[in-house]
Amino acid sequence: MITARDVARVFEQIAPLDSGMVGDELGFIYGDPDREVSGLGCCWNVHTGSIKAAVAQGLDMLICHEAIWLQPQTSPWYDGPAADEIECNRLRRQLLDRHGLVVYRSHSNWDALADDGVADQAVAALGIDGLREVARQKYFSVSELPQPLTLSELRAVAEKGLRYGDVRLFGDTGKRIRRFAFLIGGFGENQLHMPQAARQLGAEALIIGEMSEFIVMAALEMGMPVIETLHSASESPAIRRQAAMLGERFPRLPVRYIRSGALSLGR
Repeated sequence: MITARDVARVFEQIAPLDSGMVGDELGFIYGDPDREVSGLGCCWNVHTGSIKAAVAQGLDMLICHEAIWLQPQTSPWYDGPAADEIECNRLRRQLLDRHGLVVYRSHSNWDALADDGVADQAVAALGIDGLREVARQKYFSVSELPQPLTLSELRAVAEKGLRYGDVRLFGDTGKRIRRFAFLIGGFGENQLHMPQAARQLGAEALIIGEMSEFIVMAALEMGMPVIETLHSASESPAIRRQAAMLGERFPRLPVRYIRSGALSLGR
């Protein structure tokens, strides 16, 4: 018998909780950690689509990257729902309870994991032979191409490698660059000066997950074109890797990557 705690114990040997950011939500976040597990799903986000996909495959434990719940908001700009009336949260909770799923969250500890974590797997997913790391901070690196590419060419590489065909480009499409930084997930949306930090390490262009137009404008003012993918597209390569690693460690337990995010709901 394998329990959810057994899975967590092995998982935390790979990505210890204390390797993540202080105060981050990590570990069990829903359901009974002591329940027996008959199948494990690894997904970027827990929503109605990913829950249904897991249930259809007989999986009763989920390891997710992002938070389950859409947080309450009090705003002078509109009258919104009370905390217990947020519809997507109600639908998710209803499905989790109906099927007795247990949910464990891995976030900054998987972002920071060397080689197999989100930052490094996003770069690896581009599939560029001869790519060389030239600088690094904890959550991003600067990579040097084996030969210069135009931004249009680099966009095509990102579309193919990340399996997402709606990549956007801001800046000079014909500019040739040699060094770029990949700012995963929401870093192009919520980390105001990460582009400048990347530039100071030698980056000439950025690939990001989600974007704030204000951050992109600042990058363009510094002469750095920006390629925008999608939050889930930039982080899913590491979730696929996570599922593969756990499958190796639990050969008798079905372990599956579960596609999630807006594209899994809308297409």
